[in-house]
This record gives sequence, structure tokens and C-alpha cells, in this order.
Amino acid sequence: MRKIILSLLMGGALASGAAAQTFNEATVAVPVNSLEQAKDWYGKFLGEGAEMIEPAPGVLEIKATPNMWLQLYETEQMPETGAVIRFLVDDMAATQSAYAAKGIDTGEAIEVPAIVTYSEFADPFGNQLGLYDLP
Repeated sequence: MRKIILSLLMGGALASGAAAQTFNEATVAVPVNSLEQAKDWYGKFLGEGAEMIEPAPGVLEIKATPNMWLQLYETEQMPETGAVIRFLVDDMAATQSAYAAKGIDTGEAIEVPAIVTYSEFADPFGNQLGLYDLP
């Protein structure tokens, strides 16, 4: 079901004569105003055995399915738009170049050394999306 929803969300944006990017994993970023409370709640919701990592201060990632992570990030002021769908890519520069050739701006690639390279952008409807590449 999740693949169907993501396909519907991304289908129009990625349709072209060339083959679309195949994603093997996605991360959904979810803003929270208390990381400790969110860790407790999502730990209970997803089960005590759920894999959790804290890659940076104020960020908790929880493996929600075999191919999807929830990235909880702490913020004092909750944004009007909530979740951000992020897709894992093998090569940020090559992926961004391929999308640019299709007229899709995927934002600036931001590198957090030894942790992640990511970009954030919106679809034409204002839905927040992102790409990420792991070292």
C-alpha cells in the first residue's frame, strides 16, 4: 500500500520519456516539539524492538518498515506543513543532474560530513520532498 501511495505522489512529477528513479528506501521527516516524548511514544507505537539511531543532536531516526525510516526532529515551533518525504539515492550529484535535465529542481545538496548529504524541495503543490545520500 505504501508503494502505491508513494507512486501516486511521485508519479506525475517523475513522468517522462526516461525511466524514473527507483528508490529502495524512504525517510519521512516528522517535526516534534519534544524529542524525548516522541521517542517514548513512537517506541511504544512501533514496538520496543524498533531500531533507533540518533545521527545528530535533536534528531531521532526509527526504522518503521524494512524500507522506511521515520526521522523525528525537534523544533520549538511546529511548521504549518508537517511531514517531509525523503528518498535515498546512490549518488546525489548524478540524481540531481538527472532531475535537472527533466526540469525538476531538487534544491541545494547540503553535506553533513560522515553522516548524510541531503536536499529539500517541494512539488508543484507545496508538498515537501527530499533526497538523501549516505556515505
